Amino acid sequence: MKNLNQYIDVIVAGLPIEEQEDIKEEITQHLNDHMNELMIKGYTEQESLKIAIKAFGNGKKMNWEMKKAVYPFYKITRFLWNTVFVTFVFCLLSYFIMEHYNPGADNTAPLSSVIGGFFIILFIAGMAELVYEAIQLSQVKMKYIMNPWIFFFTPSIFIGGIMFLAYFQQPENYQNGMWVDLLVVPIGAFFYVIARQIYNQLFNRSI
Repeated sequence: MKNLNQYIDVIVAGLPIEEQEDIKEEITQHLNDHMNELMIKGYTEQESLKIAIKAFGNGKKMNWEMKKAVYPFYKITRFLWNTVFVTFVFCLLSYFIMEHYNPGADNTAPLSSVIGGFFIILFIAGMAELVYEAIQLSQVKMKYIMNPWIFFFTPSIFIGGIMFLAYFQQPENYQNGMWVDLLVVPIGAFFYVIARQIYNQLFNRSI
């Protein structure tokens, strides 16, 4: 019954440990009852398992629904945390770069620039997260692509590489640290995934 256990593991993945056992027991009982009914009708055990799982529903979607019920604001708060974290990193990075090239000047970013940057990051990251969730809930198996480092960071390297070509074409436009602007996408993606992992680790410890 390896397939049955794998299916149930997908459903309960990421749920609190104390609730996982109860949910596993309930689902196993339900599926076994359904399989027994099918085998009485003449289906083999393997056929009964496939039919019972298909009737029960998509494991990933059920896992998502259960997580929403147990942690209704988990992904929303993680997304906002990620956005604030990346905005903070960019503010620090901007400050230290400007301090290096313009020491003694007031290099603190204006509040309007910080807020504007926050909403730009919010929009771009939000679109990426929506695509990520859509792929996760689909029937398509993309195990390696769904690794956050591959999904979020890898494309940003290509985008940053293309943008950085401008530096070689017109280096005079990117003096005094302005060349860092060309790498804003991979830098942002890198710290976005870092923030995501920090939040996941803290959240998992809390449950």
